[in-house]
Amino acid sequence: MRTKRRSDTQVVCGRRALLDELGISEGTRRAAPERTGYGCGCPECVATQWNTQRLEHWISGRLTAAGADEAEVDARIGDIPVDIYWRRGDRRCVVEVHSGPLDITAARAHRKRLQAAGIDDVLWVCPQGYWVPLVPAVGIADFAPAAADYRIEQGLLTASESGFAAPLRASQELRDFLAGWVAGEMHWGHVDVSTGGWAEVGTWERHTAAQAAMIEQQRNQLRDQRVELAVSRQTVRDKQKLVTRLHHRIDRAGVNADAEAITLAGVRSELVAQQRIAAGLRATIGRMDRTINQWQWLTCCAMLLVITVMAGALVTR
Repeated sequence: MRTKRRSDTQVVCGRRALLDELGISEGTRRAAPERTGYGCGCPECVATQWNTQRLEHWISGRLTAAGADEAEVDARIGDIPVDIYWRRGDRRCVVEVHSGPLDITAARAHRKRLQAAGIDDVLWVCPQGYWVPLVPAVGIADFAPAAADYRIEQGLLTASESGFAAPLRASQELRDFLAGWVAGEMHWGHVDVSTGGWAEVGTWERHTAAQAAMIEQQRNQLRDQRVELAVSRQTVRDKQKLVTRLHHRIDRAGVNADAEAITLAGVRSELVAQQRIAAGLRATIGRMDRTINQWQWLTCCAMLLVITVMAGALVTR
């Protein structure tokens, strides 16, 4: 194992910078002196930098113990500085150690540059936070544990009851993870569109099988829905044809109704004319009745007169 110390790079005081960005800085911020070493030189920064470098060298030793052919601290890949570079055969990987929050955009750009330079995997070892599932990272709770017992609290996945990869709730030793990573048993992958995690090959196989089963189920559901949609469309077309026929029937019925209305109007006009004729005939009959009654009275009177004359003549004889 080859190790070297980064002595030509000024280390920024991450703790004070983070507090200043949050607006809760500890008193007045003083200018950092132009010197190399541990940040601003305060005890907290010195301890943080020491813990970070101790973790880097510890990781390098664990990688070598796990079977890496080469592990180098503060290495350079071309013109890109990295915290830890290790190689096993043709496989080349990088470990970046951060004691503070990760800049997601910068981390992704850094990973792309390393991949373009021929690096296969990039691992970030950092504190827990929302950034861990967004990049190939593991979150550890303590950068200064007793007896170098570093434990991963976030970033690992396990197979759930349904087979899909889900976050591992229990913590795991960082040394075991590194051993599995070097052996090719641990890989980072996407759980969904934006997040991912580290899991064993068996977990990814179960996750892939569960995804394949879900895709097949969704394909069957989609096929059933397409069949239902085709049946619905056929039903709609049949109903549209029926509605069209009914519209034609309604139109024909309307035409027939108009013809019947015209005929009915003619019949009604004829009926009105017949009613006028009947009224005229009734008036004529009434006049004739009155005339007949008058003639009957006249006839009776004439007969009475004749009878009276005849009776008078008989009496005078």
